[in-house]
Amino acid sequence: MSFQDRTRRFLILSVLGFILGAGIAGLSILMESGDKNQGHQESLPFVAPHIGGPFHLINQDGKAVTDKDFAGKYLLIYFGFASCPAICPTELQKITNTYQSLSKDWQDRIQPIFITIDPERDTPDILKDYVALFLPHMVGLTGTTDQIEKVKKAYKVYGAKVPEGTSYTMDHSSFIYFMGPDTKPLAMFRVSDTADKMTRTIQTLGINAQQ
Repeated sequence: MSFQDRTRRFLILSVLGFILGAGIAGLSILMESGDKNQGHQESLPFVAPHIGGPFHLINQDGKAVTDKDFAGKYLLIYFGFASCPAICPTELQKITNTYQSLSKDWQDRIQPIFITIDPERDTPDILKDYVALFLPHMVGLTGTTDQIEKVKKAYKVYGAKVPEGTSYTMDHSSFIYFMGPDTKPLAMFRVSDTADKMTRTIQTLGINAQQ
């Protein structure tokens, strides 16, 4: 290889090295910037499509109610059962904490609802005492087995009996559903989502839903 060829090769490799180095440096800066921005931005809870729908149930006062009774309201809905030992009361308390941290204007627009997946045991009287432990105006809903199965299907809720001694407990999915006044789902909060995150999300998505 001649001196000129070696020189030309050196220059080409030097230029390629510079370009590659600049690209890596730029990528590093972008990634670092993205990490910093991510620290200031909170991802919104996911929401599954085609969640929700009409329902006909019985409230804690023994009155027949439908989804139309809550028209125009934002809904915070949780499915569980009154004898649940841990998850259900924890999630309902989270709804309570979220609701109480909102402004009066927001509180007037939101209806918290607890729907049982155990209608055999959760009678209106049972639900009346149970929901009163959390919020005075939280609505407890039960119904026939068929009615409960229909609303579970509409919200994609899993729930099944698990034998426990001479009785049973219930295995079930655990999401808090945030539904808009137009009955469309806005967010599904996981067990890992805090009340603070729920409060911020409700305020953000609620404002966006009105625009």
